[in-house]
Amino acid sequence: MNKLQIMGRDGHRELGWELEKVEAEDPEALAVIAEAERIVEEALARGQAVLVVEAPDQPAKRVERFDQTAPQTVIVPRLAGGCGYAGDD
Repeated sequence: MNKLQIMGRDGHRELGWELEKVEAEDPEALAVIAEAERIVEEALARGQAVLVVEAPDQPAKRVERFDQTAPQTVIVPRLAGGCGYAGDD
């Protein structure tokens, strides 16, 4: 299962989808993909880091667009010293 993890001040959320269902054009899987893409685009617009983890033993790579085939995508909020997350009201 492919995942999008969204880290934030209130913990983290996770969306997951199976590529086989996306390829079969399953409506539920397509809706999850659309939501994940929207979340990644908004995070990038806010200056948050979006990272792809291909395997646990490999370093994460920063990306500039959503890839539904990536095994794990993680959104990390911008940090601001002493006041929590920048731009996260």
